[in-house]
Formats: sequence, C-alpha cells, structure tokens
Amino acid sequence: MKCRRASITAIWRTMAPALLASSALTVLVTAPLHAKTQAEVFQFDIPAGSLDQCLRRYIAQTGRQLLYPSALVSSRQVRGIKGEMDADRALQLLLAGQPISYRKRGRNVIILLAAKPPAPSTPSVRKPREETRAKPAASLPPAPVQADELQELPIVVTGSNIRSSGAGVSPLIELSAEVIERTGSGTIGEALALLPQNFGGTGNEDTSLTGSDRTINNLGLGASVNLRGLGSDATLTLVNGRRVAGSGGRGDFTDLSTIPLGAVEKIEVLPDGASALYGSDAVGGVVNLLLRRDYDGAETRYRIGSVTRGASQDVQFGQLIGTRWDTGHVLAAYEFQRREALNAASRAYTRSADLRSLGGNDYRLFFASPGTIVVLDPVRRTFVPAFAIPAGQNGIGLSPASLTPGQNLSSPREQVDLLPQQTRHSVYITGEQKLTNGVTAYAEGRYTQRAFRHLAQPSLTVMSVTRANPFFVSPNGTSVTNIAYLFDKDLGPLETRGNVEAWSMTGGIRAELGGDWQLDGFVSLARQSDYRRNDNILNATALNEALGTTPDDPLTSFSTARDGFFNPFGQGRSNTAAVLDFIGSGFIEERFENGLFNGSITADGTLFDGPGGAIKIALGVQARREDFSRDTLSFISGRSPAPGTPVDADRWVASAFAEIAAPIVGPDNAAPGVERLNLSAAVRAEHYSDFGTTINPKLGLSWQPFAGLLLRASAGTSFRAPALLEVRDAFRISNTQLPAIGGGNRQVISLGGGNADLEPESARSLTISATVAPPRVPGLSLEANYFQTQFRDRIGQPANENILQALTNPIFAPFVTFIDPVANPEDRARVIALIGNPNSTIQPTINPSVFSAIVDGRFVNSARVDIRGFDLAARYRVSIGEHRLAFSASASILVDFKDQITPLSPLIERVGTLGNPVDFRLRATADWSWHELGVNLALNHVGPYTDNISLPSRPISAWTSIDLQLRLSSADKTGLARGLSAALTIQNLFDRDPPFVDRSLGFGYDPANADVLGRFIALQIKKQW
Repeated sequence: MKCRRASITAIWRTMAPALLASSALTVLVTAPLHAKTQAEVFQFDIPAGSLDQCLRRYIAQTGRQLLYPSALVSSRQVRGIKGEMDADRALQLLLAGQPISYRKRGRNVIILLAAKPPAPSTPSVRKPREETRAKPAASLPPAPVQADELQELPIVVTGSNIRSSGAGVSPLIELSAEVIERTGSGTIGEALALLPQNFGGTGNEDTSLTGSDRTINNLGLGASVNLRGLGSDATLTLVNGRRVAGSGGRGDFTDLSTIPLGAVEKIEVLPDGASALYGSDAVGGVVNLLLRRDYDGAETRYRIGSVTRGASQDVQFGQLIGTRWDTGHVLAAYEFQRREALNAASRAYTRSADLRSLGGNDYRLFFASPGTIVVLDPVRRTFVPAFAIPAGQNGIGLSPASLTPGQNLSSPREQVDLLPQQTRHSVYITGEQKLTNGVTAYAEGRYTQRAFRHLAQPSLTVMSVTRANPFFVSPNGTSVTNIAYLFDKDLGPLETRGNVEAWSMTGGIRAELGGDWQLDGFVSLARQSDYRRNDNILNATALNEALGTTPDDPLTSFSTARDGFFNPFGQGRSNTAAVLDFIGSGFIEERFENGLFNGSITADGTLFDGPGGAIKIALGVQARREDFSRDTLSFISGRSPAPGTPVDADRWVASAFAEIAAPIVGPDNAAPGVERLNLSAAVRAEHYSDFGTTINPKLGLSWQPFAGLLLRASAGTSFRAPALLEVRDAFRISNTQLPAIGGGNRQVISLGGGNADLEPESARSLTISATVAPPRVPGLSLEANYFQTQFRDRIGQPANENILQALTNPIFAPFVTFIDPVANPEDRARVIALIGNPNSTIQPTINPSVFSAIVDGRFVNSARVDIRGFDLAARYRVSIGEHRLAFSASASILVDFKDQITPLSPLIERVGTLGNPVDFRLRATADWSWHELGVNLALNHVGPYTDNISLPSRPISAWTSIDLQLRLSSADKTGLARGLSAALTIQNLFDRDPPFVDRSLGFGYDPANADVLGRFIALQIKKQW
C-alpha cells in the first residue's frame, strides 16, 4: 500500500502553498487542535510509502509541527506504523534506518536534520548520488511511490503571511485534489459551488444568461465564487497566494474557468474578512487556489460526461508531466474542455414563458410573430395591445376585417440557451532552481484560451408602419400602424460568440536569511481579455428603410424597388433573404481588458523566543498597477457601425503590511485550563492613486483550555476599492419597459455610467469558533463557527439591480424621476435631449411622448448589508479491518442577511428570499474504500425560502439532490495497468428538478440557489506513468 495524504476529515490545517516562500525549507504547519502531552497515546495507522507524506499524516494525528529541508525527505520510503504508542515513539519508528536526526524546539515543534555520518577511519570514494540514496526496507512493498505523493511544497498559511504560525485564528476550509475528485466536479467553479458558504447568485453562466444577476457584468461567461453572498467582487481569489487580473465587464472578479482543475493541488477557503492580510476585496473571504509545483512522472486524465435530458455533453482531457533533479524541478500541465450548450427547450420549467401549467403565471409577451397591433395608452403612456394579426397567412391582401381584437403572445426566450457552449485550452508551467546554498529562483506561467457560443433572445420592437408600405393595413383608418413584433421566425435568435484569453507570468527569488528567517520577492504580470460579439440583431435604421417609413437611402446597399419591402403583417416567413439580411445586419462588439503588474517583497521569521514559544513576525511591501480598458462597436442603428465611448483607466496601489504571531502560553508554561494561548495581530495600509489611503487591522486569539478543545476568535476591518470601471465608466443612455403601479409596463429612460466620487466600501467582521476533537475518539471532530459582517458604503446601482421594482417600490424614489413629456414642455425637451445624446442607444425615431420616467442606474455608495450566522461541520474517519470509512457534514446557517438599499430606506431582512442566500444549506458525504474499490455518497440540501417578488408572496420548496461515485483503481504494480484508476460519477442521481419559482422573466427556477443540469453522468479515467 502507498501512503496517502490525510483526508480533510482529519482536523488539521496543512498550510500549503500560497506564496512561494523564500527557501528550500519545507515548513509543515498544522492546526494544533489538540496539543498532546508526551505521555499521551495515539492510535496510529500510517501505511508504508513516501517519508514526506507519512510525516504529513503523523502531523495530522499528533498536532505537532515538523520543520525540515525538503531535500532531506525527497524520494525516501519508510515502513508504516500501526498501533497504540506515544508521539515520540511513533516518530522514532518512522525515521528508523534513515540518516535523519531530530531535535525539539519546545514540546511540539521538532526540527529534522541530516544525521552526521561517523568519521571514516580510512579514505573512501564517494559513490554516485543514485547509489547512496536511502533504500526501502526489505519489508516495504516493491511498488514505487506515486509521484504526486512526493511533492515538496513551500508551505504558507492561507490567512497568514507567517509560514509557521500554527493554527490560524480564522476557520479554514480545505479541499484537496482527492476530495475534489470525489465530488465528480469537472471544474474549479463546480467544486466551489458545492460549498454551503458559497452563494451562486452572481458571476456564473446561468445567472448571466437567465438575467437573474444584475450586479456582475459577466461578459465572458466565466465562473466565480461569492462567499456569504456579499458579492463575487467582495471575495478575493488568489492563485498560489497571488492576485490575478480581473475579469468581466468591470474587472471586479476572478474567472475560475481560466484555471485548469488538473493542475490544482488543493483549494483553501478562508470565509472571513482578511484585508489586513491581503488588501482590497477580501470582505466575504479569500479563496486560494494552490497549484501543483513539483511532480516526477506523468499523469493523463480523460473525462466524458453528459446530462440525461438535453444535449449538453462535456469532454475533458488533461496531461501533466514533470521531472526533478538534485537542485530543482519543472512541471507542465495542459487541459482541454469542450462542453455543449444546454437549451431552454430541454427543461419543462424553461421551455415557455407560460408557467400556468407549473402553478405560475403567464409571462408571454404581446411581441409576437404574427405581430400585435398596439396603441398608445394616454394615461400610462405605454403601448397596449389592440388587434391580433391573424396566423396562417403571408401578410398579403389583409383588410381591417382580417384583424381580430386582442393580441398574439409569444415566449421570446424559448430558443435561448441556459448554459453556453464552452471550448477551453489551458497551459500551466512552473519550475524552481536552487542557485546557491539557501537561494532558490522560481518561475511560473499560465495561459488559457476559452471560446463560448450561445443563443439569446431574438430582436423585438414596436415598429411604425405607414401607407408607404405596400402591405399596410390599418384597423381604424389611421395613417400609421404600430406593430409589436418578434423577429424569431425572420431572423432567429441572437447569436453570441466570444472568447477569453488570460495569461500570467511570475518570477521570483526566495532566500534564507539565517535562523528560520526567509525573504521572498517576486514580480508578476497578468492580463485577461474578454471579447463578445452579438450577431443577428435588428438594425432600426435598416428596418425603417425596409418598411418604407423612411425613403430609400442611396448610401446603403439596399433598395426597396429592387429588393422589396419588409412585410410585418405575415407570420414571420414572408420576406426575402435580401430584406432579412439587410434588417438583420446589426451587431454589437465588446472587448474588455484587465491588466495587473505586481511586485512584492516579504520577510518572515522568529523575532525572539517567548515564554509560550517563538514570537514570529512577517513584514512586507507590495506595489501593483491595475489597468482596465473597454472598446465597443455597435450597429443597431445608422448606416455604419458606431464606436462607443472608450474607457482606458489605470491606477497604482502601494501597500505595506505587518503581522505578528505570539504564543503567550505553550507547552513549556502551560497551566490547568490554559494549555495553549496564542495571540495574532495584523495591519495593512494601502494607498490608491485615485482615491487615497485605507488602513485595516485584524486581531485574533486562539485558546486551548485542554486537549481536544480549541477556541478561536478574530475581529478586523476589510474594504473593497471601487473598480476602475465603476469610477471611470462613460455616461450611457438607453430605454426599457418596467412594471408600473396599477399593472402594465411603462417606457422609461435608463441612465448608466461611472462615478468619480465613489469611496471604498468598508466592513467590520467578527468570527468566533470552537473545535472539538476528543483524544479518546480518534478521527472525530466537530466545529462550530459564528460569523458577523457589517458592510457599509456598498457600491452599486440600486435601481438597476432591482430594475423590476424601480417604479413600484418607494425605496428607489431617489433614483427615479417621473416625467410627463406630453403636458410638460421641460420634460419633453429633456427627453429629446437624452435621445439625441451621442451616448444614447435609444432609436431616434421613437416618440418622446411614450416615456414616463427616468431611472438613474449610475454607481453610487448607498447600500448597507449586515449578515450573521453559523457554520457547522462534523467529520469522522475510522478503519474497520481493511475497510476505511469517512463521514463529513458541512452546513451554513444564515440568521440575518439585512440590506439597506438606500440611506433613506429601511433595513430589510433578505435571508431566505428570492435572489438572495437561503437560511440553510448542507452538504454531507459518506465514503467507503476497500483495497481498490471505493464508493462516495453525497447529499446536497437547500432549505425552503420565499418568493417575495410575487404578489402575494409564494413559498419555494426545499431542494435535495444525491450524488454517487464509484471508484476503481488498479492494484497492479507493473505493466500498463499500474497507476490506472477510473471513477463513475452520477450527480443528481434521481434527476430532481429545481423547485418551481414563478419568475417574471419566464424561467421557472432560481439559478442562484439551484442547478439546471439535472442528472449528469461522468466517467473519468486517470493513468499515472
């Protein structure tokens, strides 16, 4: 058997790679959840295998800290240990026969050293290195140790800049590569979506395509993480402890899809404010993606999966290869993924906007094909249906008697995709080289190219048809007939295509400064480009020419005399290709680029030895340049494409930080009721060139009254700096229809753009946790965490983010101006000026009288959010003979999620309401393994909540799904089957549909709290060479 990494079911925190620390010293730090006395006896069960991984398991079981040079244990194998014994005896047995000695630094800190060989009595010839390496004992299994179990990693704690500060004062969630693999996830985004602490309501594919996310401009359809529901832009995502370039239309979140899952060693999630350590954005918490650094061999992975309803298949291929030499190592990884789109027609609850069969309302529109003749309501100043154009005819020879009072209805979104087609290529390369004794150079690079495609809602409009059109007919003898028309049969759905390119490069040096002090300096450069093009869009100017509403334009390639007129009185297939090509020539192109240049110098080590242990500090300075640009080109009106107002902005950020970890009480001065008492403090100052300076502190305390109980608390402040686009975005004007008081929709003008006067968002966080790991019940741990965050001066677009309530909810009154262009000349002049503004996308032919309000959706500091709740976790791992069982459960209980949208509005409880985090989420797993076989069963549960948008409010049912995985690995030690494994995963085993939600957009589910895929079956085959 081989020695494997301890599962996350053990209660320990392996502080694994985040920043490339600055020496070849591998510092293994685990949470001392239960400090042991020397006489304490443990039940060990550490299989034979690599010394490095066996020492990690030893650390997990004893809570000790081991420090040793990575080369000391590299490629060494040891016999396993099993049975009851104390920690000292177990370490002696593990190191038996190895040229390694150790010395204690306090009771629970041990340094491993190369044993000094006895002085030779006669001169000897040094043998080649390969011949002097430690050989496995005869009783060890002959199979070579798997390469992924020999990784030497610079260990840094997520949640601390100090490499070996012991247990963190904030709870840390760890997802190892093995744990992720057992979830059956194909991407990082899928794995993190399973966390109860992660709210899926922002920055994801389905929330973007279904229109439920109005807070994040997810231009490239990436995936993000949103801890506590505070926003994807308020969760800081790091890669190997470093920032990466932003993503999306604002550059305010990290696109997880640009990171290949096959390169991930583990993911560490810190669900606590951490701006004192990492700076801006770490309000909801920090997610650190730790990638593999060192590998000797090769690994090939192939995964194929498919939904059982619909046509969304997913194929992935990954290749990892690495090698090491005496003074360094290099690793390269490649990953390919192709996933097909999932169309709305494949789900009963998204197939039609008529949700009455599911218990909802009919949200079909009178924009249809055949169209609906509409008239202007003089009171509501909006178009209302009057006559239906008959179906089953070609629009030729109609008379007023052919028109039927009423309306035609359609579901504009029935052809759209819920998930896009995605094709991705990712490359990751990393390496290290020891330059001199104590000085190591390192470098890494990543590149991802991802293309996407999806179908979106077809163009619709209210067109004005005059008697110049040969097909004209008027129901009442007027000279103009207004028709609400959907171009689904003429032009088909909008076709959206785009691509995302992301790359980063890092180079650095780490050096030993003497003692345990290390210096780490690096420079990194990262950039992400998001491009999207929407085709098949109606061009309003071309439509008016084709209708004959405006005369033939000699400057266009179209002529009604030659190519014919557009016939709007048919049922959508009554026009020639020349006409349709002309009016459907519209498009919108958008390109956003986000760049980051970052430099950092950090030093950490022991300041002095205190009565409770070593007092450690970390000091550092960093500087970075952020830049953002946006270029748009649209052809939705006019003779030629028109560029939008470009945005090109940048800023510099300089920061300095310090952190101290001080054990007040340790093994040498422990007293009854106080076995350990650790104090930590951190502070970080950041100066932004565009808005000034912010300083954020954090204090933490951990107290172990006796073995098996650890109490921790931390408090601090955090902040989020305004995104560059939020400050520099150009002024924009558009129009839309919104629900009005009394029913129906009204035409409104919407204003958008940046705000140069924005201030940073600020937050205060408090976390208190208790962890119980009874020494008499090895493998069991229970954890309870209380969290509280008060988020102030939140940047947002209150009216835009709640657009369907803008006219009906009085709390949005500061952002809404009601107007009367018919009776008030000043209002009419203002509307005409806004329509004619160069930044306006409103069709110039629209009647100014139709508008009832102006909604200001520009960015402001206005919102406040107060959250508090509990995280609960339980883990138990036990071996019964050759059977290994592991159980775990993690739950998030949200007590409050109160927000105040404007300073004048009340503080409203949002927890458990539509579009917000629910009050209870749970994921529980049971895993069984025996020899080469394994089974994993997982339960995912989302508690019931309320649709508070509907009138009256409607309950939304709880949703529970079951995942199943069957694993098989080869026991062969030689031949092609060596290192071969397979896993069959069935997610949502019983194909449970999400609970029904009566959404006015016509999609009958809540993408924020449910998964649209349904049953998904995947087979993964992995081969280690």
